[in-house]
This record gives sequence, structure tokens and C-alpha cells, in this order.
Amino acid sequence: MGLPADAAALQQLLLAARQCLKASKPERALELLDAAFKLNGAAGNPLAHFVAGSARAALSQHAAAAAAFRQAAALTSGAEPSSTRHQLHVTATDNLLLEAERVLPPSWLPALHDAPRLAALQAGIGRAVATAAAAAAAAPSSPAAPKPPRVLVLGGFGVEAVLAAKAGAASVSALCLDNPLAAELTAQMAADSGCAAAAVTTATAVAQLAGQPPFDLVILADALSSSLDWQVLRRQLGAVAHLLAPGAAMLPHAVRLRGCVVECPAAVALNEVDVPLLRADTGGLDLAPANRLLPRPARSVRLHTQPHTRLTAAATLLTVPLASLLPISGGSSGSDGSGGDASAAAAAITELPIIAAGSADALAWWPEQELIPASSSDSPAELILSSDPLGCSPQEAQLLPHVWQRLQFMDRRLLATGQAVEVRCTLGCALESSAAAPGADAAAAGEALQGLSLENGGQCNGSAAGSAAGGSLDVQLDVLLAGSDATGAAAGASSLLLPVTTEQAAIAAAVPRYHTSMLNDSVRTAAYRDGIAAALQLAAERMPVSGSASSSEDAPLVLEIGSGSGLLCLLAWQAGARAVIGCERLPELQAAAAKLLETNGVADRVTILPKHSRELTVAATSAAAEAGQPAAQLADLPRRAQMLMHEIFGTDPFSEGVVPSLLHAREQLLAPAAVLAPCSVRVVAAVAASPTQHRLLRPPATVCGGAVATRALRQLSPRKVDCQAGEAGELHLLTAPAAVLEVDFASPELQLADSCTALLECLPRPLPLASWMAEQQRAAEGSCGAAGGFAQGSEAHAAAVAGSTGAADGQAVASCGELALEGASLYTVSWFEYEFPGGAAGSTAPHVQRSEHWQQVVQPMEGEAAEALLCALRSGSGARSGSSGSAAGEAGGEGGLGGIGGLLLTAGYRVDRLWFELAGLAALADGSEEGEDDGDEEG
Repeated sequence: MGLPADAAALQQLLLAARQCLKASKPERALELLDAAFKLNGAAGNPLAHFVAGSARAALSQHAAAAAAFRQAAALTSGAEPSSTRHQLHVTATDNLLLEAERVLPPSWLPALHDAPRLAALQAGIGRAVATAAAAAAAAPSSPAAPKPPRVLVLGGFGVEAVLAAKAGAASVSALCLDNPLAAELTAQMAADSGCAAAAVTTATAVAQLAGQPPFDLVILADALSSSLDWQVLRRQLGAVAHLLAPGAAMLPHAVRLRGCVVECPAAVALNEVDVPLLRADTGGLDLAPANRLLPRPARSVRLHTQPHTRLTAAATLLTVPLASLLPISGGSSGSDGSGGDASAAAAAITELPIIAAGSADALAWWPEQELIPASSSDSPAELILSSDPLGCSPQEAQLLPHVWQRLQFMDRRLLATGQAVEVRCTLGCALESSAAAPGADAAAAGEALQGLSLENGGQCNGSAAGSAAGGSLDVQLDVLLAGSDATGAAAGASSLLLPVTTEQAAIAAAVPRYHTSMLNDSVRTAAYRDGIAAALQLAAERMPVSGSASSSEDAPLVLEIGSGSGLLCLLAWQAGARAVIGCERLPELQAAAAKLLETNGVADRVTILPKHSRELTVAATSAAAEAGQPAAQLADLPRRAQMLMHEIFGTDPFSEGVVPSLLHAREQLLAPAAVLAPCSVRVVAAVAASPTQHRLLRPPATVCGGAVATRALRQLSPRKVDCQAGEAGELHLLTAPAAVLEVDFASPELQLADSCTALLECLPRPLPLASWMAEQQRAAEGSCGAAGGFAQGSEAHAAAVAGSTGAADGQAVASCGELALEGASLYTVSWFEYEFPGGAAGSTAPHVQRSEHWQQVVQPMEGEAAEALLCALRSGSGARSGSSGSAAGEAGGEGGLGGIGGLLLTAGYRVDRLWFELAGLAALADGSEEGEDDGDEEG
């Protein structure tokens, strides 16, 4: 029997749409899908939603793609693990998380666990709704009794809309411009929180709000975090200005930019290459040009994680009433929602007296939101959201990644107590002239109040150098010694900001923020220096003997994938390579690499191409050339390479696609016996318990005292978090870290996915990771420079982290053993080691880190085995409580944890992602298992 007509037509349309995607025609695919969704049964077809998500993603319509993948994942939930439907569920969920990450607010999940900020927000919205009601009642044409206001929420994903409804608003409209994912989340959270459908409605376009009565209160959800984009906020308000009642209230009422001058050597080290250190580590290479090309005028940091000294008290640098973002009287809202004419730019000059002598390393600044207008009866502190880093410990900061600041780098001038600096801040259109911007008044700064962009890891510079593009919209800042006139002239006065050219700002905007830290990593440099030398020798030994002694093909051709600024290529040349070719897809990094090659005199022997490795071509053989294939001079590589260098590792070693990249290189670019450097990677992991790490990985069931239910967000929980695990104060090891997975890149059996199950012996008691780090430090002190040893200064860092527990090691273990059990969840904490031919190796373990570019992976453990382990730990069963009748109790003895002798941990990777599963509980005496070992399936 054939398929029903609609089913057959749907099948044909989906097949045609998928073929269009393969042919890079996503627009045509969407046309076919539009027709498909008009057929019966299409709405419940997960493949139709998945293909729609793929097409939207190809067009960079990330919010729509996320919404489609979310629907596909929901329709396939509960599928049998071995079924095709389950595989579709896994892939749809992977893509959902990837696309949602692009459209959800930065660090949205830990922000839901920030109870003090949420309490202030709830109180502010409640006060704003009540005030708007009173204002409406005071209008001449209104009744005397307060009238519940109509509220418009711009942006966000549901929290603010639900809080406004619960505060007594007559109705709430959430406008999520071009963001169907946020609109769906808002609607579902409102329903789960008990809000009637009529009380909270959603829209993704302004036209959907047409015909409604004017709104009395506007909540700018996108203005309530450390991430502010003033141009977006003004565009949002311009689009809805005609929908607002006269004198409509606004929350937040105003944003203040607060700041102070700080001394922070650690932050400076993130921004400049340590040229003398690199010269010593590399045997004389000169990387000084990197500091002329790569310095950032500014960067976003969590200052509370960096040791620093405030040279001045914090002060308000600029206050911006949010109503000033509305179009001025007579302005018309454009069709693009720009809002028409803008109000004048805002500017202020603030004097900051020096209260502590030191090096002026940076101006630190951050936003502070005043939720409602302050009055004599209000306590402003209760209704203010501040990103001030004061009073937050490094351990607490690990759980507050949504709170961060901006560093405007200065020239590190020594300032004395009694001196003062002037900070000149302008919010408006950036000037073409970098020299004029700092001293310009508000009128000269530009006509539009449009410019701040403060993003975690973002690239807006806000410096005296202006924008790389010139004339872009930004916050303009300058810092001068007090007493300078409007042009910056005084008794020898000049800007104290780090001088950065337009070219440098453009390069910094494109280069990954961790790049300078990576260059400063002595452990990494030493490992690659020694490993490349050994690999080059091995590659030379494997070279076939040429008939001509002078043939250039007698020496190995060295290829590097992902060359960055060229350090590894320089190391290969220094090790004796006669021909080195690298590829780097970022043109800014490739240009920086060209400068470094020229400085070190090797531009004629080392070439770095501005390409991805998959775009490289290899010269045809003589026979192939005769058949019409490209000639050697037109190819990127004159022949297949005998050695491949790479460092395409993320914190998750597979996250940058190292395996598929190496498989492609082996097939297309390398000689059969090519040497890989590094040649293998080993994943090290431990099972841990923590009562706090869930704040980075799972949303709470409700927030704001139960007012807002967040069940809709559970599906968007990340699979893992990258963090500095050594600074996580409440991460307690249940097993010692051990190798759980090894991947040999040179193996003929290398696959895009693989897994392995390892038995990890339980510790007698939970051990704080900081204590384990301190023990590793003591062991390394006696090993005298073993491979993977400590970077300079890491001994002190490890000791400081260990000391942060406030007790000696033995006392810390005893006290934390109890803490880890109550209210804790299970996690794997992992890092990796990479090895070269000849034995050189490097590690990303927390106790060997000198800089920020390597973190560790923390992934939650869930499932039956995880629940069984938690139950055993909480009950205290086992040898210590006399349960000697059980195999686990007998095996555990003094070496078991809660009667459990060992844990079976399955580690695996899928193309570009590492995963773990707690496969079962085991007894050490005979290796018997208590629980299922299903390590081939992902947790």
C-alpha cells in the first residue's frame, strides 16, 4: 500500500529541500519547506523542522534556526537509544544548543542563579508597575483609583514579562524582534508560571502590536545586564515609540557608567607578549612585532578574578537616562526601526584623585542600572543592578560569569598619591580623528546618542584611537592628568591611554582574545619546541633517498594547520626545517605572521597562506600533470608534506575539529609515512561532586521566590562548561584524575567518533581539587622539570589556590568531605595531555597554567548510575558504617568512598565534542559491577 497523498508529497518536498541544502541553496530549500508545512502532518514531522533549522542556520538566521531545532528535538524526545529517531534527537539538540548560544544573552544561565540581582529586578519591576498605575490615575482624564498599566517588554526571554504580569500589570506584551526562540520561551514560561494567555502575549515584529492601546511602561530587558548595546536599545525604542503613552515610564530608568583606575599586572599580561620570556623559551626568536600588531585598546574581563589595586575610588563617569534614547520631538520612526532623529550626545568629565600610588595599568569601568527614578523616600541601593567587582572573591566570581567589567588599557605611568586624573567620557558617534575624540565636547562628538557596545569578549574599543572603521558608534573615553584643557593640552599633558592605531584596533577586533596568552604559555612553547625538533628528525629519517644529492625534496616538507601568528612555523625553521608552509584562515593573523617571519629573517623559507586547510592544493605528479592536472607552480604545496604540525585544540581537545582536520590532511595533503606533531592526545578526567557547579550548567526550577517557572529553559542547558576548575572553590574529587581516553592521530583506525570505559578508584573521602593541585605541585618540585611540568609562577598560584580553603590539607579534606554530600551533584572534570614523537608532552591540567587560554571541562553526570552513587554517598553505607556483607563494602575497605570501590567512566568523542557517561559502580576486589555498563551510548 502506498503512502497517503500528503505523506508522499511531504516526503518528496523534504528530499528536494535537503538536496537544495547540499547544493548550497538554502533560500530554495525554505521555499520548498513553506510548501511542505502546508500539508497535513508536516507540523508533527521532526525531519521537516530539522531541515528548516538547517536552512535557517545556513542563512545565519540563528534564532529561527534554534526554534526549528527545538521543535525537532521535542518531537523526538523519548526515542529508543539505538533508533534513527534518537540520532535525529541528538543531532537536533546539538544544533539547538549551538544556535541558541548565538541568540541568548551571554551567561544567561548563571544569571538565573544570581538571587540578589533577581530580587532587585523583581522589586524594581514591582515598584515600576505600581508607579505607572499611580501616574495613570493622576492623569486628568483618568479615574482617581490606580489603573493597572499596560507593559511592553523589549527583548529578554520571559523573566521580565512574567515578573511584570505577577506585579499586577493589566497586560504584558513581549516584543522579541526577529527572535522566535525568545518568543516561544516567553510564552511557555508565562504559561508554566500561571500567567493567563491574555495577560502575557508575544510578538516577533512591531506590526503584530498594531491597534493596541498605548503602553504605560517599557521594560528594556536587554539593558539589564553587563552586556549593553546602545545602538540596539535605541533601535528597539525607535521602533515602538509610536506605541507608547505620553510620559511612559521606562525600566531601567537610567544607566550609569562607573569606573576607577587600577593597577593590574595580570590584566596587562593578557594584553602583551612577554618578548624576553619568549626569546629565552625559543632560543632567540624575536616576537616584538606582535606587541606592535596585537595589543587591544580594551577588553572585557572579570576583574574580581584578577589581583588588582584601585588607585582611585570608583566614581560615575557618565549618566544616561534611558528616555534619551527615544526619538526627539518631531522625529519619525523609519521603516527600519531606527527611530528617526536622535537626541544630542552625552558627555562628562570626572576627576579621580589618586588614593594609592602605583602603576596606572587600566581604567576599569562597568554599567550600573538605576531601575526606577530615585526619590527622597527610596533607598537607591535596593533598586540598582551593579557590575562593581568590589567585594567578590575569586571563588565567587567563578559562579558569576555574567558580571564583568571593561578594561581600557593605559600607558602604565606611575602615579603618586595627591595627583588626580580626569576621565572624559562621551556617548555618541565616534570621530574620524583619534586625537580629537578625547577632548571634544558633546556637540563635536556627534549628533547621535547611539554608541555603547559592551560585550563579553567583544571588540568595541572605546579608546582614544577611536574605531577601526572610523565614525562608528561607540563610547569615547580618554584619561588625562588633572588640569589639562579641552584639547588635552597642559604642562606636558597627554593621554594616559595606551596608544593604539586604527590598524591595531582592527587586528585586535578579529584576533581571538586568548591569542596573546597562548603565546605567553611557556609550558606550551617548550613542549612544541622539543616536540617539533624530534618530529622533524623522525620525518627526515623516513624520507626516501633521492637520486640527486642536491634535490630540495631530500628534506621534509613541513605543513602546519592553523598557523596563527606563526610561532610553530618559526620553531620548525629553528629546528632545521628547510621548507615550511602554514595556513591561517584569519587574514589579520596571517598578516601578523608575515611580519614575524620577516623580522626573524625567514620569509624566504617559511610561507603562511591565508587559507583553511581544506582549501589547500597539492601539485600534481608528472603523470597527472601530463593528464591536464594543475602544474606545481599553481599549487599551494609542491608535494605532499612529510610532517604536519597542529594545535587545533580547544579546552575540549576535540572542539576545534582536530580529528576531521587530520583525517582530511592525511587523505589529501600528507605523504603516507608523514609524522604528526603532536601525534596523540590523552584525556584525563575525575568524577567530582559539587553543591555549586549546577549554577553554571542547569537552570533552577523557579526563580524570584517561585514567581517564575523556568522549565522551558531546561532543554537549553549546556552539555558542559569551560572554566578554571582550579579556582572553583567547591569542586571535590571523588576519584583521582586518571587517563580515560587516548586518541592516536597516526593510527590507520582513526575515526570521527570513538569511546572507551575506564575504572577509576574512589578516594577514601572527597578531596578538594585545590588540595590535589597542591599535592601535584609538591610532587613536581621534586621531579626537576619532568615533561608537562610547571610554568613560571604556577607553584605560587597552586599554593595560593590550595590556601584559599582556609585550612591545612588534612583539615580541608575532612571539612569538605561532609560539604560535598549535602545538596551536591556529580560532574566530570577533565583536561588533556598532548604528546609528540620522542616523548615531549604538554598538559592543560589546572596546576600547570600560567595564563588564561587553557581551561578545563566540567560536565554534569546524570542517569541511574549517578543517582545510585549519590544515594550511596548520602547514606554513608559501606565499610565505614559496617556493611561488610556487600561486595562493594568488602572491596571498599579503607580505600572506598561510601562503600563504593570504583567508578566505571566512559569517555568518548563525536567529531568535535568530548562526552562522558558514568557507566556503573564497581568493587575493586574482583572487578564486579553494580550498575549497567553502557559506555557506547552518550550520557
